[in-house]
Amino acid sequence: MSAKKNLSLYLIQNSSDLAGHVVNDVLVKGQFKVPDQEKSAAIAMYGNFLTFLGNTIEQDNEDVPSELIKWSKNNAQNQVTSQKNISEIVSRYGPTRDVFADLLLHLSDQFELSKRDTVYIFKRINQIFDISLDETVRAFEDIAEKHKKAMRKEVDLLFSPIVPIQEGIAVLPLIGKIDSYRAFYLINEVVPRISQMQLDYLIADFSGINHMDEVTAHHIQEIGSVLRLLGIKVITTGITPNLALTAVKSGIDMSRAVSFPNVKEALNMVNKLS
Repeated sequence: MSAKKNLSLYLIQNSSDLAGHVVNDVLVKGQFKVPDQEKSAAIAMYGNFLTFLGNTIEQDNEDVPSELIKWSKNNAQNQVTSQKNISEIVSRYGPTRDVFADLLLHLSDQFELSKRDTVYIFKRINQIFDISLDETVRAFEDIAEKHKKAMRKEVDLLFSPIVPIQEGIAVLPLIGKIDSYRAFYLINEVVPRISQMQLDYLIADFSGINHMDEVTAHHIQEIGSVLRLLGIKVITTGITPNLALTAVKSGIDMSRAVSFPNVKEALNMVNKLS
């Protein structure tokens, strides 16, 4: 029986014990502290990995264990969910490679592997780790982007709630900074909701806005024009001197806008006209 075959059987038969030693050595070498559940998951994964390695080192193929890919993606998911950096995962790969290199050198002497076989197995281990690292980073970026979009959508809903205050009248309190993205959101998400509410008046309150550039001012003007075309009378409140100056610099004629210092005064006017 060849040395590589003997090593193959040894890895398969002792995968669990070897995995436990590997994980413990990585944690010590890298001075990492992880929850017991995460440690158990890593031991199970490396047990599967070592079994896979034992089954394939004689076949000279380029496969990668599916359990490792799944584990890599789960690591990425956990990092995003717990709002941690991907660097915490990436930093573990260096010590892990070192531990596997030490293990392979020990097993190479124990089973009298040829230099060629030792180099081949070492290259396979590093190739698999490279793929695992790539999968982890890609998954982290994909999941983080989806998470970011979901969070931004929640913020946008808070940024632009439509508040009905009496029949035919609603207030749109705008909060924070209006940039091009939020102006686009208002046009494509908020305006359609407003049009379905059968409003006569919409009071757009800018008292919570702390910044608006000239490009965005034009977007806001477009939103007002769309609402007026839908038969909704738009009243603005809370326009600060800085916002008014931005609008004027943008070439927007503020003299034609119906505006009040606050929502209360705007509502009083609307009720008098009704």
